[in-house]
This record gives sequence, structure tokens and C-alpha cells, in this order.
Amino acid sequence: MPSRKPLPDRGAGALDPVAAALRDFLETHPGYRQLRIAFSGGLDSTVLLHAAVRLGIRNLEAMHVDHRLRPDSGEQVEHCRAFAQALNCPFRLRTLDSLDTGGFGVEAAAREARYAMLREGLGETGIILAAQHADDQAETFLLAALRGSGPEGLQAMRPLRREGETWLGRPLLGLSRAALVAYAEQEGLDWYDDPSNRDTRFDRNFLRQSVLPLLRERFDGAAGLARAAAWQQEAVGQLHQHFGELLEEVRDPLTGSLDLQGLRGLDADNQRGLLRHWLREQGLRPPGHERLGEFLRQALVDNPEASPVVEWDGGWMRRYRDQLHAGPEEERVGAGPPPEQPWPADQSELILVDGRRLTREMLPRLGVDREAELTVCYRRGGEVVSTPVGRRSLKKLMQERGIAPWKRNRVPLLRQLDGAIVAVLWPGLVDPQS
Repeated sequence: MPSRKPLPDRGAGALDPVAAALRDFLETHPGYRQLRIAFSGGLDSTVLLHAAVRLGIRNLEAMHVDHRLRPDSGEQVEHCRAFAQALNCPFRLRTLDSLDTGGFGVEAAAREARYAMLREGLGETGIILAAQHADDQAETFLLAALRGSGPEGLQAMRPLRREGETWLGRPLLGLSRAALVAYAEQEGLDWYDDPSNRDTRFDRNFLRQSVLPLLRERFDGAAGLARAAAWQQEAVGQLHQHFGELLEEVRDPLTGSLDLQGLRGLDADNQRGLLRHWLREQGLRPPGHERLGEFLRQALVDNPEASPVVEWDGGWMRRYRDQLHAGPEEERVGAGPPPEQPWPADQSELILVDGRRLTREMLPRLGVDREAELTVCYRRGGEVVSTPVGRRSLKKLMQERGIAPWKRNRVPLLRQLDGAIVAVLWPGLVDPQS
């Protein structure tokens, strides 16, 4: 049942650990215009929402995402709605009609769908607040360690990180669950007890109910593990700076590929670390340690004809000539060309599929009539390009520029009404859309 307590006294309990942690977080990260609390109705988010109302935070709202995965989800929705209304806090409900697991399991798919909905309508100046605490941090650290994760995984949850175009904040990471329970009991709060949290078939629930209680009997388990995660966050920050500097030395500024000659000059640890950093900068999750090491061993062979490839869920890497290339799963080797784009003569600009902006003013320096009726098309084989020095084979031009074979059918071409290819929009030739 929702709390029937009166609205929290905004002047009371100013030094309460929960309210203080939330206040300190917002003071450390000012400039937000809208704050949205991910509100499940459970203990943690109930305490966070109550404390936020107590602080009188402006532009605050609670959002609940109903996954419809349990028969009691409607009951949970009504609890959340009633609790928010009792606090006079705006409440938003989002409901999932279906869940695409995509091979990642129900938990992961539900989490992705939930955050996609939580991001809706928030931009650079919006923050989603989640109520994870130190015990959750300990569980995340243990799960990562048991899966053999490196520093990126062992840093667990960060207090603030990007979430699409907006931000995700976790102001309560420094507090134990016991502190949240004490707050709820002091304020007489009721919360919704999700029965799935007791199902030990899920790894996190198993750790929470069977492992961490044993650790607490002998050690200060949750607090120590949370501190270890914080140390990993500091180490990851230093690694990012180190590999960011190395990357500037070996990355092609136009294509984004890595120069193998520069990579060969590094020791094995820096080679692997740099590859992982390069992949993450492109939004790609690196492959496992052994697969990464084996690909690197094959790629570093001093043989210009070598062209090893590694593919994994979410991405791929391969060598072409003396460069390493990578991309997301949807751009695997052999992907078809993008659709053609007509460009009528009376249309002043065109946004290309790769995000670059092409304007009529740019055409003369490309050797193209700015009044021409054009189509942006892509290579299919056998094309000839009209250049100032005569007609040239498109394949030869791409070979001379070192365009990898699997990228050649994604380089935009400008075609006139008579079918003549009059320009090739090479990487770096046109600035990205601002």
C-alpha cells in the first residue's frame, strides 16, 4: 500500500544521510533543467523520491516503466502512482508492449528497454536519477570479478555517466542499504516488494541472498567491495588518459583506422589496452581476452597480404594493408550499400547517410555544376568517374586511396541524370553535420 503519511517537511532532517547525499550530488553536478527519478516503487527508489521531494528539488518527476513481465505489474503501477500523488510529485508511466531479448536474456533486454524510455524527452540538461547504493555496487563488482572482467568492468557503477543524449546519476552509491532502511522506517514509508527479487535463479539475487550475508559475517563486505570499485574507477580514468594519448599517435585522423607500424612499437600490454580503448571510443564492446590476443598476434605479422578478421557479438575487426579497421555488427564485411538519395536542383542541401552535410555551395570545388540534378549513389562495380584529368576507374581510385574493400560500397558518389559519376565524396572531404 502507498504511504498515507503527510508530505515530508522540507526543513526537517536536513542532515539526514540520504538527503545530504542527494543534496551533495546535485551541488556537485549543477546545471540540470529536468530531473527524472527512475521509480520502481521498491525501497531504494521510494527513499530517493521522498528525499528529493523533501529537498524541494525543482522540475522533478517520477517515471515508472511497466515491463508487463509479472501478473502483478498493474498492482505495482498503481502503488507507484498513488505514492507519487501523495507527495504531489508529477508521475509518468511508460508501458512496454513487447520485449525483444535479442539473445541477451530477459534481464538485459528489460534494462535496455527501461533506460530507453527513461531517456525520452531529456537532453543534455536532463538527469535520470537511479537509487543504487553501496550494496548494489558490491554486487556489481562481485559479478564482474566472477566473470573475469578487467578494470572497465570492475569499476562497477559510476556516480554519473552518459545515458544516450542525457545523463544518469546515482547519488546514493556511498550509502548502505541499511541507511535506506533506517530512513524509510523513520519516515514511516511503505514500498512495493517485488517478488522476483527473491528468485535466486538470477545471479544478482543469489549473491544478495546467499553470498553477501556470509561475507558480512566475516568482513565489512559491501563497503570494502564498493571502495574497491571506486579505486578501479580512478585507475580507469588514468588508463583512458594514457591510451587516449597513444591513440592520437597511431590513429588515422580521416579513416579512424590504426597504423600497425605504430602499434608494433608498443609492448604487448599497451597493444591490447590500446585496442580495447580504440574499440570503446567507437561504442564497441571489445571481444574476450583470448580472441583479442589471437587476432592481434595474426594482425602484427609483417606481411602486407595478411588480412585476419575477428567477429563477435556487436562488432568486428580486420586488417587491410598495414591498417586495422573496426565497426559495429551491422557494418560487417559484405554489408550492402545504403539506399540512393535523389538531390533535386532546387534543394539547397542534403544530409548523407553517414551524417555529413552536403550543400550546393560545395559543389564547384568538387568539380560539379551547382545547378545540376544529382543522385547520391554507391559503388556496385565497374563504375568510371569523370575527373579533371580524364575518366578513371572507380576501383583504381579507391585502391590508390587505400579504401578497404568492404568499405568501398559505402563511399557516396554523385551521379548526374545522364548516368555519369562526377564526384566521389571521400572520407574527410565533407565536414560532418554540425
